[in-house]
Amino acid sequence: MRIRGTGFRGRDAGQASPFKRERPGIRVLVLGAQAAAAAGVALLAVLPVLTGGEPWPVRLAALVCAVALSGGHLAWFVYGGIAHPALVLVGQGAVAFGPLLQFGASWSTAGGFFAGGLLLVYPPARAVAGALAACAVAGFGPAWHAGSVDVVVGVAATVTAGVAALTLFGLGTAARLVDERDDEVRELKRQAGIEERKRFSRDLHDLLGLSLSAITLKGELVDRLVPTRPAQAKEELAELLVMSRRALADVRTIAAGYRDLSLEEECKVAADVLSAAGTRVTVARAGLGDLPPRVATALGTVLREGVTNVVRHSTASWCALSVSAGDGTAWLEIVNDGAAGAAGEGAADSGAGLRNLRDRIDVLNGTLTTEAGADGTHRLLVAIPLGRR
Repeated sequence: MRIRGTGFRGRDAGQASPFKRERPGIRVLVLGAQAAAAAGVALLAVLPVLTGGEPWPVRLAALVCAVALSGGHLAWFVYGGIAHPALVLVGQGAVAFGPLLQFGASWSTAGGFFAGGLLLVYPPARAVAGALAACAVAGFGPAWHAGSVDVVVGVAATVTAGVAALTLFGLGTAARLVDERDDEVRELKRQAGIEERKRFSRDLHDLLGLSLSAITLKGELVDRLVPTRPAQAKEELAELLVMSRRALADVRTIAAGYRDLSLEEECKVAADVLSAAGTRVTVARAGLGDLPPRVATALGTVLREGVTNVVRHSTASWCALSVSAGDGTAWLEIVNDGAAGAAGEGAADSGAGLRNLRDRIDVLNGTLTTEAGADGTHRLLVAIPLGRR
């Protein structure tokens, strides 16, 4: 039977107790308050018996019942959770109400354990009526059993049982809420960790892909030039060093979480990389001075990935880059004549990169579309509404 309503969840054997998690001071306070409340209610029930004229076996039996009620309440309803609450409540009811026949109204407070257990386990629509009935039985049951009803004593005993039930229910619910809050905090931390790992992976792919491709191309070019044109090879090597330093700077910005890019700089780097790959390139720029940093960074990231895909996954002989802003929209267009090669080797990586880029553009309410023309051209178009950012 599953605990419903405000009931407590059971825990796996290997799961740590919630009182060993964060905010240990509050957890110790909640734990101590519950233990003190359960012990106090049990003491109120058993103290009249212990100080009365009952024989010592009866007093011992009353003490055992009180310890069982308080300890069982903490073990069943607060710390451990229960798999079969109905059976537990039957046993608790027997220990709480059975001694009423022997001890009379002085034992009425013990009925609060049963009533509090009902409130902790079942939904309010069912639990409240049952708890009220249990308190009434605890208060007036001994009087009816004796054949004479003292209304004042019965009402007082009923109220005492009710207060005990509400105390146990309130503290038990507080423990559940603190437990749930810590569960939520842990889940938020877990999600934050997942998002940070995704961000790091996405940035490594999107931001370093172009830099590493450029370094590779420059290295291959230097290797070809060294035997025949060492002076030009030295110039290309100097540019390779600049690119490697830029890649190192990209790694540092990724690690720091700071990823603002200069769109002007990205256009220049893209043109250099395409030229090094032997691709004829044209670049058109207009109205970039007032672009918000987030928009410029998003377009710069798309430009990096788009040019990386042209270099890696196509056989383009020319590529046209266009970046502009006007009429409340920022545009980026990359067109090349290598669509036939884009579906070949490395297309899976390209698809993953485009998925990352769409995620970035979606955050800014923009759109990213790609299309292949019948003449073998490939076009990537990004549109981001500017508005207020």
